[in-house]
Amino acid sequence: MRVDAEQVANLRTARGWTQADLAEASGLNLRTVQRIEGTAVASLRSKRALASALDVDMEDLDKKELSMSPCPHCRSDQVFESERLIDTTTIGGELLPKLAPRAFSSAKMRAVVCGDCGLLRYFVDDDARQRLTSSDNWRHV
Repeated sequence: MRVDAEQVANLRTARGWTQADLAEASGLNLRTVQRIEGTAVASLRSKRALASALDVDMEDLDKKELSMSPCPHCRSDQVFESERLIDTTTIGGELLPKLAPRAFSSAKMRAVVCGDCGLLRYFVDDDARQRLTSSDNWRHV
């Protein structure tokens, strides 16, 4: 089932926990926590364990779906989004400069494509968006 991987990571880091700490607190394998944060998919058992460890309701871990359809260009309902967040370093260098959480990491985003007209949109993760206002590399227009 889909979970909000960003929310899981945000709740984890707000407690000062590493992924290993969350794995221990939830009784899950470290690789399972890494996979959930990377793919935004978890079993019901894993979702229940994360919610318990993070002291939140299971619904708080649900993926909040943005309305991506219909396409704003051609009004088609044939709109598709990437299943996992895309690491911006894989798209030709630093696409979102200075918005990554650490010096040697990159910002993440989700791609959305219209199957009819081909319009491609990127939605940047919450963590990167929160850095916009305090960054010297970005200006409000």
